[in-house]
Amino acid sequence: MHGYCLGSALELAVACDLTVAAEDCRFGEPEVRFGSGIVALLLPWLAGPKAAKYLLLTGEDRASAAEMLAIGLVNKVVPAAAVVDEAVALAGRIAANDAQAVRLTKRAINRSLDIGGMRQAMLAALDIDVEIETNETAESRAFDEILKRDGAKAAIAWRAGRSA
Repeated sequence: MHGYCLGSALELAVACDLTVAAEDCRFGEPEVRFGSGIVALLLPWLAGPKAAKYLLLTGEDRASAAEMLAIGLVNKVVPAAAVVDEAVALAGRIAANDAQAVRLTKRAINRSLDIGGMRQAMLAALDIDVEIETNETAESRAFDEILKRDGAKAAIAWRAGRSA
C-alpha cells in the first residue's frame, strides 16, 4: 500500500492475506463523514471492535501505517521505495513453502473465521449499508445539496459545524 488507502480501498487491503505498507501511507474509513456505510465490514473481525469503532465512527482518514501495524491491519511497514520489493520478497517466502500446506493452512484460517460467524456478519453489514445508502433524511438531503453545490469540503464543514 502507498499513498492514501481510504474507504473501500482499506476494506480491500484488509481482505488481502498480507499487506505491506509504505511508511508515509495514510489509512482510514471516512464514509460516515459523507453519510455512507461500509460495504464489507471486515475491520471488527481483523482489528477488534475498539479499533474498528475508532476508525469507522470517527471517519478517520489519516491513520498512519505504524498505527495500522499496531492494530494488526498491516503486516509490515517499509520505506516507500521498498514497498514493491518487500511484497515480492514476502511472496517469494510463501512460494518457497510446500504449496499444499500453504493452501490448506489458508483454508483452515478462513474456515475458522466462517465458523466464528464472519460470513454472516458481513452479509448483515451489507444489509445495513443498503439501509444507510437508501434512507433519506433531512440531514442527508441538506448534506447532498451542499455537496452538489459547493463540493465535499463544504459539505463536511457544514456537518462538522452542526456538532460544534
